[in-house]
Amino acid sequence: MSSTEWAEAGIDWLSCSLPLDAPNVNQWRARCAWCIEGIAREGHAVAPRVLNGYRGASTGNCFIGEREDGYWFNLTGEYANRYFEHTYHPKAHYSRIDAQITAKYVQSQPDIGKDAYYAASDHNQRIPAGRRRKLYIILGSDGGDTLYIGAPSSEQRGRMYNKEVQSQMERYRGCWRWEVVFKNDLASEFAAGLAQEPSNATRYVFASVANWYKERGVIIPGMHDMGAVVLPKQRAVSTDVERKLQWVERQVSPTIKYLCELGFRDRIVELLGLDGESKG
Repeated sequence: MSSTEWAEAGIDWLSCSLPLDAPNVNQWRARCAWCIEGIAREGHAVAPRVLNGYRGASTGNCFIGEREDGYWFNLTGEYANRYFEHTYHPKAHYSRIDAQITAKYVQSQPDIGKDAYYAASDHNQRIPAGRRRKLYIILGSDGGDTLYIGAPSSEQRGRMYNKEVQSQMERYRGCWRWEVVFKNDLASEFAAGLAQEPSNATRYVFASVANWYKERGVIIPGMHDMGAVVLPKQRAVSTDVERKLQWVERQVSPTIKYLCELGFRDRIVELLGLDGESKG
């Protein structure tokens, strides 16, 4: 039985470029810059960076840059999903978009990766040799199995893996993830389709990924009880500010309380530079 607690879908990577002579290029750049500024305001450090010949700035593993012929924009993780609608441009060339489904199962599903490999392999044997996809499976002793469908150089490639083992995060306990990487023309086509579904983007991604795997012989377990509600991709990585606050809560605060109990309160206030503020 492969019943699910929840499922989420969305994109978690996009890279695109836009030439200087594209219509409304300045407005598009302004929207992209607004997104980068919003990411920085969440507590990520901003640093200058050069990427693929484009000179600009990066923050939160995202990037905006320019060169003499146009602009380059890159979003990763939850930010790609959050800001896609704000930054889509029909004349942009999307060199890569990653779409994914993540499912959390009620019970452990250690053989999902192996079962998918056998299903994809069986499907390969049923189609002409020229259409067969490359299949690669990596078996982890810790249950962290990973299956690749398609060659690394392909314009579309699937990767499914044990998200719990890969992330080591409590949120993803019992989760598996199905990803599809689209490149160049396929990425641009996917972006155009997604842009036409602003109110139904999550279901669009879910259906696209599920159908992609189905066409290659792999049925995502538990799809029948995921129902009509599929969550948008959630943020799973803490920002720099959140991580620092967690460190203060878990490490600094208990130490300060302990020292205060020993009578060092005034010394702590002095070390933190708070005595001058209170006097002022």
